[in-house]
Amino acid sequence: MAALELKTRVAAGYSQTALEYDAVAGHAYLMGLRRLLPLVRVPPQPAILDVGSGTGINLLELARVFGPCRLLVGIDLSPGMVAVAGAKAGMAGVVAVLQEGDAEDIPYPDGTFDLVVANSMYHWVRDRPRAAREFARVLRAGGQLVLACATAPGFGEWRALLQSVLTHLLGPHAPEAFPDLPSAQEVACSLQAAGFALPFFRPIAERVYVYDPERFVRLMATVAPNWAAGLSPETRRAVEAEAARAMRRAAPEGFTVTWTAVETVGTKVAG
Repeated sequence: MAALELKTRVAAGYSQTALEYDAVAGHAYLMGLRRLLPLVRVPPQPAILDVGSGTGINLLELARVFGPCRLLVGIDLSPGMVAVAGAKAGMAGVVAVLQEGDAEDIPYPDGTFDLVVANSMYHWVRDRPRAAREFARVLRAGGQLVLACATAPGFGEWRALLQSVLTHLLGPHAPEAFPDLPSAQEVACSLQAAGFALPFFRPIAERVYVYDPERFVRLMATVAPNWAAGLSPETRRAVEAEAARAMRRAAPEGFTVTWTAVETVGTKVAG
């Protein structure tokens, strides 16, 4: 899939799920961020950028932990997510800039920020080395990066099943079920090549057994909705229902999903 097409599908898919995202999955992503923030050191009244800011759940947590901020910015490809995040920030009384933006071309000058956060978005980026260089570019020397990213071979079982269902229902030109995930080594190398030292880098690998396929399918359709972009609600529901049935047929005792990811806190090396 061409990079532009992937971005378009991701933006449209997340706009479709923006209103339900927090209720379905927000808490899990917030817990991941909270594991990493104690490792972060920023100056008083920092400038913070949240890349792939989604519904703003991370941004509001950053404001709570590090505020007041002299600059608090969230960028996201999805206009639906930006709208939800802006409304939430306004209701919470948090002064923040929420705007559409691309990790591969961050619309801020060099050295603007003390902290860049990229929570569960890097695996969606097609040109990851370029995005890593952008993270480094907009950070001051000594600034920090907090990044969590799904990695290969994670979700391989789910990806294969969903792709089979999509192809069966929609034909050979069915949309891509899941992004091509980077390896943990690829994540580390791309960040180091961009100028980050990685004092904390933790690979995660867990095997999860899914006993409620309908709930799992709903979760994945919310957090990885690129395949549903442009589909009618009826077609999307048909795909979800068939995916749940396929999971039960494949493993009545519990469908296995391998979850692999990395969590890292990096520091931009001076020079």
